Amino acid sequence: MRKRNCRVVVYFSKDELDALTKKIRKSHLSREGFIRAAVAGKEVKDGPTADVPALIQEVRRVGSNLNQILKRANSIGLLDVPQLRKDVADLRTVEKLIVDAYTMPD
Repeated sequence: MRKRNCRVVVYFSKDELDALTKKIRKSHLSREGFIRAAVAGKEVKDGPTADVPALIQEVRRVGSNLNQILKRANSIGLLDVPQLRKDVADLRTVEKLIVDAYTMPD
């Protein structure tokens, strides 16, 4: 059984439909999801760009650096605190970029 069983039919001109389609494509949402978000008053952001692979690569690089530092610290009994703090700060920056790119404000 459907949760949404009320149907609305809306007619658009060719230009209006083209404008709506462009916005939907930029958001990477379905047409229904885009319209529901717009009606709910949510800000509909553009979908992720081609920079997503670069973000993933950066997160992996920072994670690998942290892992190497922690392994070295564990085997020697020492900890390279300045390098660890720098890598943690880098990781937080990348996390913020990803969160900003993929979440919509409430």
